[in-house]
Amino acid sequence: MPQYRMKDADGVEHDVACTISEMERLKGEGWTTVFVPNPNSIISGRDTSGHGGGHATSDGWKDVLRRIKANNPHNNIDV
Repeated sequence: MPQYRMKDADGVEHDVACTISEMERLKGEGWTTVFVPNPNSIISGRDTSGHGGGHATSDGWKDVLRRIKANNPHNNIDV
């Protein structure tokens, strides 16, 4: 049976194991579902872009931006 984190009408959070139809019934009574992200699904601390994100860009991407900037004199691309 699926488990949901739900908040009752008073604002107190509960872990509820119920069917979808039971969850919908609780929602009708004023309960709301609470999204709890999986801590293992957040990527952080990466230094380069690609294969996981990050704040740095590769030299190849910077070359592409330079070519775009050179071919479009009225743009505002920051390389």
